[in-house]
Amino acid sequence: MTSLSLKSNHRINKNNRKLAVLPFRNIGSENGSDYFSDGLTEEIIIRLSRIKELEIASRNTSMRYKNSELDIATLGRELKARYILQGTVRKHDSDLRISTELIDVEKDSGLWAEIYNGKMADVFEIQEKVSKKIVKSLQLRLSTKEKIALSKSGTMNSTAFDANLRAREFLFRYTKSYLLLAIDLFQKALDIDPKYAAAYAGMSEACAMLYETHDKSNLLWLEQSEQSALKALIYDPSSSEAYSALGLTYVNKGSLDEALTSVQKAISFDPNNFFAYWIRGRLYRMKDRDSEAVIDFNKVLELNGGFHSAYGDLQMSYEKLEDKENLQETTQRAASFYPDYLLHNPEDARAYQFYAFTLERLDRRKEAKIEMGKGVDINPNDQIIIYNAACFYALIGDKTASIENLKKAIDNGFGNYEYMKHDPDLYSLKNEPDFIKLMHGK
Repeated sequence: MTSLSLKSNHRINKNNRKLAVLPFRNIGSENGSDYFSDGLTEEIIIRLSRIKELEIASRNTSMRYKNSELDIATLGRELKARYILQGTVRKHDSDLRISTELIDVEKDSGLWAEIYNGKMADVFEIQEKVSKKIVKSLQLRLSTKEKIALSKSGTMNSTAFDANLRAREFLFRYTKSYLLLAIDLFQKALDIDPKYAAAYAGMSEACAMLYETHDKSNLLWLEQSEQSALKALIYDPSSSEAYSALGLTYVNKGSLDEALTSVQKAISFDPNNFFAYWIRGRLYRMKDRDSEAVIDFNKVLELNGGFHSAYGDLQMSYEKLEDKENLQETTQRAASFYPDYLLHNPEDARAYQFYAFTLERLDRRKEAKIEMGKGVDINPNDQIIIYNAACFYALIGDKTASIENLKKAIDNGFGNYEYMKHDPDLYSLKNEPDFIKLMHGK
């Protein structure tokens, strides 16, 4: 296994017991199998997070360093971590080969390196072995409760585990096709293991997002979201993801106080749950508490810099607060973020569109039109993508293109007429005969 290079000119406080698990590198032959190596990284982080004596860098913090070229000393300094765990994953069909190495940054030396060969069914045993090896190497004292927790897994079925990881790969892509695919995969995991709390939590998130973004006429999605979150909490009462999903469900039901209570619980169980901060930020904005909302949206980007929806939310809150300085700074940050993000995520249609809105704010209209076009080309029949295009063209004064896209969005199932009537992005269309005709009787 190839290690990142070490440098001897950096030392970290020897009393520091923080460990960072770097994203395991996928070296398998299967296309798109990063979902598994990323998921394995997250599972090991979750196990180690149960140990009080050990401070663990959050999953979202660690994921920022995926494919990083930084040396170990620099990584240790940036992550404020004395120990670094890195590894590789080779997955082919049901065969697994996982290599791991634990490095003491302060001593510039590897504590141990191991290679684990096995089948998919062995993945839980491998996770447990790696976790216990770290505990032994760092001479950590575990309570009986921690020993039990270290061996605990959300499911013991490797096929259900794999389906859940695949589903989460698609969860935040937001298009209808990806959300439906995620729901199918979560259901597959639950069909195999009906007590799999993480899959219920994921199902709840997916159904709530599908209702919110694509199918507000179908209340069954909200019902399924609520039921799935409650089932998750039956099997894991401390599931942060279940509480944040429940919060999103209550937002869409208009039960804002219940939503706030749920996301507060989500954050109490996992202070690194970026999704919970995002929902709470939206709740604060809905309650005209934008000064608190911006704190949460900035926290989202701190925890998960790839969750770019928060850039748009931040800009809207700063606009409402009339905070021109922070609005400009956030817009510049977004403009710097999107090119690299899109280089690594070229299929994210929403990101192209958000980038277009950002460029328009910076008076770079020609570039903005190009990026908006790219987003539409990727998903030309997705109602939200088309609706976003309608908003963009309304904002830049191209009313004809805006009306055309609005009609197409409606034809493709976008039926939230109350939202359209009050969307500030569409204010320039209010007196347009075609817009009035579209809204008539709705």
